[in-house]
Amino acid sequence: MANMEDFRAEFDDLVQQYKTCEMEQQRDEPTDEDFPDYIVELKAKMLSPQKSGLYFSKKEIREISQKCGESISLKQRERMISDLLRSIFDLDEMKKVFDVIKGHIDLKISYYEELSSAFDTTSHIFLDLYKPKALALRKSLDRILAESGGQVLK
Repeated sequence: MANMEDFRAEFDDLVQQYKTCEMEQQRDEPTDEDFPDYIVELKAKMLSPQKSGLYFSKKEIREISQKCGESISLKQRERMISDLLRSIFDLDEMKKVFDVIKGHIDLKISYYEELSSAFDTTSHIFLDLYKPKALALRKSLDRILAESGGQVLK
């Protein structure tokens, strides 16, 4: 039978082993410098309703990714958008993802127009403030697609 001193010695050995191990794993979080410029730009615009005139919820980001054939798990919106945009490796995929996002933008704009016609007093918010920003985001997608010019995006 082992006595308390044996247990104590075994415990001390384990403590010494763990002192030499790094207890916290360092996770390498990607920074904006790790991404192509278009991802940084779109992330900034899509995450801020102030900039895009739209709010992309986690559910909507996930629906967009599923329409593009991607499976993105629920996490922070920023990470979800990054994962979606990082899944683009060629021009055809980019066009597909951007078309789905543009469809989502068009849907939101139609909601804005419907709300504005139903509630006249909201037209200055939806049509004068949000719609131009949403259209600007849509133009950004077109510009990025045109600037990529057939390059493979990695």
